[in-house]
Amino acid sequence: MKRIVLTMIALGLPLVFGGPAMARHSGPYVGVFLGGSALLDARSTDSQGDFRLAFDPGLLGSAVAGWDFEPGNPVGEGRIELEYTHRGNSLDKVTFVDGGFKGDGSLSADSLLLNMFGVFRDGRSWAPYAGIGIGAARMEASGLKVTGQPLGSGTSVVFAYQVGTGIDVALTDMLSIDLGYRFLGTSRPKFTEANGQSFSIGYFSHSAVLGLRLGF
Repeated sequence: MKRIVLTMIALGLPLVFGGPAMARHSGPYVGVFLGGSALLDARSTDSQGDFRLAFDPGLLGSAVAGWDFEPGNPVGEGRIELEYTHRGNSLDKVTFVDGGFKGDGSLSADSLLLNMFGVFRDGRSWAPYAGIGIGAARMEASGLKVTGQPLGSGTSVVFAYQVGTGIDVALTDMLSIDLGYRFLGTSRPKFTEANGQSFSIGYFSHSAVLGLRLGF
């Protein structure tokens, strides 16, 4: 049994990572992604000073629609796309100058970005890529609490930017798997505290994603 498994791996890996090149898709495509999102501790500022919010890892879901450039075009190898993503993370802890306290509630981000990715092809069925995106994000703080007491809530629309990298693996000339990493940052959203004052936070997210893209 072990010999059979090793033989299958030996035969399968060259097909994925070194097999013959498939015809390159050019034109429109759509795709869906799922993944995990980890927020950096958010430094927050209000009229009383600074404090920090720590969040649990959460899930994300994305939908994209874009265009694969034709090989040899003046722009270069790659694609341009419009991406919608929803990220959500639960508040774990709030740290003030006098210590850390249990947090509750959630922070979500719905982003709409225009991405451009360069794809580095060399005749294989897989290709690394890297790129950037800019757009906007609607942030929502829902029921944020510290030790059961209200901390803040509200929504804010802010500038958002993204850098990303990953690997495309072609299954057919129209269908590919995308395994990638995304870093999303925004300008500082502002929310309303329970006492009516406002506070702002920093938002920076690391995400690992797995997706399918279908050309047509």
